[in-house]
Amino acid sequence: MRRYQHTHGVIEELRAHREAGKAAIRRRVERDVEAGLLSPETDAPALATFFAAVIQGMSTQARDGASREDLQAVATLAMRASP
Repeated sequence: MRRYQHTHGVIEELRAHREAGKAAIRRRVERDVEAGLLSPETDAPALATFFAAVIQGMSTQARDGASREDLQAVATLAMRASP
């Protein structure tokens, strides 16, 4: 039981870190909408979730040994998907 409680704390801290990253992306998208760099119809929460998922996936791929070239290809495709 004690071990799970320690692990649970780590899980929650990592979740909070990921959510903070997603919130930072969202704020940036919202600023870009306000500045006219992105369309007013841009769904900031969805776009932030998309890029957070890409970043998290790239992190997992990097941890598992993906090459720099593979990660760059993912980043390039993600940017093409951006509005």
